[in-house]
Amino acid sequence: MKYLGIILKYLLGTVVVVLAVLGALSIALLLNHRNEVDRLPVSPAPMAVAVKTDPVPSTPEELYLDLLKKTLTRVQTSGRYIRHVPEPRGPGEQYVYPLVGRLLGAGRFEMVELVPANPLGYVEGGGVHLEMRQDDAETMVGTGQLDNIQFCVTDALKHKIPGDVIECGAWRGGVTIFMRGILRAYGDTERSVWVADSFEGLPNPSARLDYGLQRGMMAVSLEEVQENFARYGLLDERVHFLKGYFNKTLPTAPIVKLSVLRADGDLYESQMDVFNNLYPKLSVGGYAIVDDYFELPGCRRAIDEYRQAHHITEEIRGIDTEGIYWQKLH
Repeated sequence: MKYLGIILKYLLGTVVVVLAVLGALSIALLLNHRNEVDRLPVSPAPMAVAVKTDPVPSTPEELYLDLLKKTLTRVQTSGRYIRHVPEPRGPGEQYVYPLVGRLLGAGRFEMVELVPANPLGYVEGGGVHLEMRQDDAETMVGTGQLDNIQFCVTDALKHKIPGDVIECGAWRGGVTIFMRGILRAYGDTERSVWVADSFEGLPNPSARLDYGLQRGMMAVSLEEVQENFARYGLLDERVHFLKGYFNKTLPTAPIVKLSVLRADGDLYESQMDVFNNLYPKLSVGGYAIVDDYFELPGCRRAIDEYRQAHHITEEIRGIDTEGIYWQKLH
């Protein structure tokens, strides 16, 4: 019993020392990150006011779509600060963070910091801009790309360009939810929205240009995407899901015509699969939209090669730092 008591005291003392060290390190790390955060500018206005969309909404339809854009991107619910989980940035932090995370997790807490929200993070899409915004949005794109989608779909409606709308590479479904919202807002009862995705993440990259991308990245289940549609009251018989890799689903997809084609396949082969199978179905006057053209070399190579091989000369127009679009004229 004498030795048992000594051992217990030794273990208790060790635990206290370890906890004290972890606590001190945690406080030091958080203060270090806080010093970095304190240097970031704070928006003088809430994000819903600071972020401007196009068109400036005036009609009931435009007001609804403006609110839908800001909700899908989380502009509407973001204040001047966002909750951000600090990432380890040095050798010491890589060991301390997991230990602190386990201790906090046992008590159902998590380590976060309040970071000033940045309007640019909501206007632009993807890449570093995702670090400037809330991470629970249904889409990675910013309001700039949603503005572009609104323009393309409403222009197709206005000029009666025949065909459905589709996004290939849907992630959580935000863009296609917005597409369905546009059609519903303007009372269209003929067009369908197609949601094409593996719902298991990316396939194996096969091109050297696809470096940094791995199989399974950005996986979101079909059930989660359907639930997201339902949350906005937009899951109906006009929404169709094509589950599987593009090289398997698109060649036999029962799509007759398209008025808007949005390609967000990330990989060289995936983007080629989209255009080889769907661009011939895009009506004259319709729009082709490509995300990540300025960001991912494999994506850009696929689009450039397809356009050259099929003598597509329509002007490419930039949307933001990521995406492009053009109107099919012949």
